Amino acid sequence: MQGKQVCDHNQTEKKSAEQDADKYPRSIFLIIATEFCERFSFCGLRTILSLYLRNVLLFHENEATVIYHVFIMLCYFISVVGAILADSYLGRFRTILYFSIIYAVGNILMCVAATPPIAISPTGFTYIGLILIAWGTGGIKPCVAAFGGDQFHLPQQQERLQQFFSIFYFTINFGGFVGMILTPMLRKALTCFGDDTCYALGFGFPAALMVTALLLFTLGKPLYRLKYPKENIMLNFINCILFAARRKLTARNTSRVYNHWLDYAREKHSLKLIADIKIVLAILFLYIPLPLFWSLFDQQGSRWTFQASRMNGEFLGIQMLPDQMQVINPAIVLFLIPLFDKSIYPTLGKLRLLHSPLQRMIIGGVFAGLAFIASGLLELKLQETYPVLPDKGEATLNLVNTLGCDVGFLAPFESELSIGPGDKQVFNVSVHNFTTYKLYFVAPPGCWDLQLTNPTLTIEVNVTEYKVDTLLIGLRGRDLALFAMDPDDYKKSLNGNPKLRVIFLRDTSCLKNVTITLSGKSGLQDEYFVPDKKSLSESTYMELEPGRFQYTVQNGDDPDARHKDFVDLDLGAVYLLVVREHAGNIVFHKLFTMTPPNKIHMFWLIPQYLLISIADVMFAISGLEFSFTQAPNSMKTVTIAAWYVIVALGNLMVIIITQARFFRSQAHEFFLFAALILINMVIFAIMVRKYSFVVLEADSSVAPDSREEFPLLKPTLLQTCACGLSGPLTTLSPTSSSSSVKSAANALR
Repeated sequence: MQGKQVCDHNQTEKKSAEQDADKYPRSIFLIIATEFCERFSFCGLRTILSLYLRNVLLFHENEATVIYHVFIMLCYFISVVGAILADSYLGRFRTILYFSIIYAVGNILMCVAATPPIAISPTGFTYIGLILIAWGTGGIKPCVAAFGGDQFHLPQQQERLQQFFSIFYFTINFGGFVGMILTPMLRKALTCFGDDTCYALGFGFPAALMVTALLLFTLGKPLYRLKYPKENIMLNFINCILFAARRKLTARNTSRVYNHWLDYAREKHSLKLIADIKIVLAILFLYIPLPLFWSLFDQQGSRWTFQASRMNGEFLGIQMLPDQMQVINPAIVLFLIPLFDKSIYPTLGKLRLLHSPLQRMIIGGVFAGLAFIASGLLELKLQETYPVLPDKGEATLNLVNTLGCDVGFLAPFESELSIGPGDKQVFNVSVHNFTTYKLYFVAPPGCWDLQLTNPTLTIEVNVTEYKVDTLLIGLRGRDLALFAMDPDDYKKSLNGNPKLRVIFLRDTSCLKNVTITLSGKSGLQDEYFVPDKKSLSESTYMELEPGRFQYTVQNGDDPDARHKDFVDLDLGAVYLLVVREHAGNIVFHKLFTMTPPNKIHMFWLIPQYLLISIADVMFAISGLEFSFTQAPNSMKTVTIAAWYVIVALGNLMVIIITQARFFRSQAHEFFLFAALILINMVIFAIMVRKYSFVVLEADSSVAPDSREEFPLLKPTLLQTCACGLSGPLTTLSPTSSSSSVKSAANALR
C-alpha cells in the first residue's frame, strides 16, 4: 500500500512537471533577485574598501593592499567550506540561509565602523565586519547557482535550465556593475559627520541590500524544491586518496601490485569512485601554476585603484572617482563574451586555433602579463608627478628666494650658483643620521631698490636623514636672513585633492591682526590668522577642492584689503603660497608647486583594463568551462572547490610579494608580476601538452577526445577510468553543448 502511494506521488509529480515544462518555477525570480542584491552589496563594498582603509583608517598603501587581498582570499577559501556543508551536511537552502545571516551582520558592522558618532573602535569593527562578510559571501558562493538549478524538473525543463544560467550570470555581472558605479557615488556625493565623504552611506546601502536579499530568499521557502545530501562526497574523496596512499606505502608486503597508486583503494572503494578521482587529480595537477593569474587579476581593487587615485578624473565637468574605474572590467567583459563566443572563437576554430579551453587559458594568461606591462609603463609616467622624496642616506633642501634680486649661494654639496628672484632650487644632500652643513649667501647691496645693511649671510643648517626642509631667503629689517619652515610632507593627499600651505614672512612689524582668506567658486572660505609676533608664520596644510581660488590678505586695523590675487589649484598637487611683507606692504607673493599635479588622465587606464578583461574572458571563463566539462558528475563540487582555492592562493601571492617589498618603485613591482605570469604560462603550456581531454556522459562514462592533438592523460589511466563502468563510451568534441556548458561555467564564476 505504501509502495503504491509512493508510485502515485511520483506519477503525479512527473505529470505536473510535464505540464510546467514551459513555465519558469516561481522560486527562480526570488533567487535571481537575491543574487542581484548580494552581488550589488559585495561588489559595491569591495570597490570602496581599499580607499576606506587608506583614507579613513589611515593604513599605509601596502598595509591596505594586504588587508584587501586577505579579505578576498578568505572569501574564496571559505567557499570550500560552503561547498562541503551544502553537499555533505546542511543542503543548499540551509547553507545559503545561515551564511546570509552572517553576511548581513558583517555588513551592518562595517556601516557601524564607518559612522563616527558611534565611535566604537572603527578599526576593530572593520576587521570583524570583513571576516563575517568573507564567511558569508564565501559560504553562499558555490551554492546559489546550483540551488537555482535544483528548481527545474529535468529533462523536461532542460532548455529553461540553460536559459536560467544565462540570466543568472547576467544578473551577477549586472548587479556587480551597478554596485561598482553607485556605491562610490554614494560615498562621495553626500557629506556626513563633517567629512567630505560618507563611507557610512557607502557601506550602509550595501548592508540594506544584503538584508533585503536575506528577506527575499527566506520568503521563497514555500516555493523552493529542497534537496538534501545523501552522501559525503568530499569525505569519500579524501578517504579514498588516504586509503590508497597507505596501501601503496605498504605494497611491499602485499602480493598484488597495480600500475596506478589509486588502484590500491579497490579493496575498500568502488571502481567508479577511483576512476572519478583519477580524472579529478589530473585536473588538479593542471591547477598548480594557475594561482598567479588571480594574483594579477584581483589587483584591480587594490594597486590599480591606488594608481587611479593619483590621476586626473575630470571629464565633461564631472570628476570621476578612482574606485569607479573598476567598473570598466565587468562592462568590457559583458561586451566581450558574446563577441568571443559568436565571432572570435568560431573564426579561430576554422583556422584550427585555440579550439580547446586550455589553449585559450594560455593566451589569456599572456594578456594578463601584457596588462601589467601596460600598468608598469603608465606607472613610470605617473612617477614624474610624484614628489621626489629622499632615500636612505639622503635629505632634501628646498631653497626659495623671496627677494627681487639674484642671490648667490655656496655650500659643500654645491658649487657657486645664483638663485633668481622668486625661484626655487632643490638639493638632495648626503647625510648620516644627522649632519650639519654651512651655507653661504650673498645679495647685491642695492637689492630690490633697498640698501641692505648686511647683504651676506653665513649659517649652519642641520639636516636629518629622510627629511625634507624648506628654507626661505628673505630679510629681517635690512639684513639678509634665512627662515626655516617646519619639516614638509609633500606627499599627495589621499583623496586626490590639492594641498595648500600658506607662508607669511614679516620684514617689519607694521601689520597687525593679519588674516589670509581663500574663497572658492562654491562660496566656502578658508581663513588663516597670522600671529603678530612671528617673523615666519605658516598654516597647516589645507585640502581644497580643485579649481580657482581668490586669496585676500587683510589687515585687521584697516578695512581695505592689502592684497588680492588668484591661484589655480590642480588635483593631487602640493602648493606653498608665500606672502612677504615689508614696511606694511605686500612686496612678494607667489604660489610654488612643490609636488606636480595629477595631469595624466584616468582614461589612460583603459588599455590595461581592456587587456585584463580579455584575459578574464579567455582564462577565467575557459578555466571554469574546462573544470565543468572534465570533472565527473560526482566530483564537480570537489573540482569547483579547488578552483576557488587557486583564486585564494593568488591573493596570498599578492600579500607575500607586497610584504617582501622587493622594489621601491611600484612600476618595477608591476613588471615583476608581468614577468612571472609570462614564465608561468610557458610552464603551463608544457603541462598542457601532456593532457588529453576526456568527455563525460550523464553516467560519468569517459572517453578520450580523439581530435585533441596533445595527449594529456596516459592511455593506461583512461583505460582504468573506463574499466568497470556500464554504458557505451562516446567521443564528443570539446565544444559539444557549448552554450549550456558556457552558461553553467559562467554562473559558477
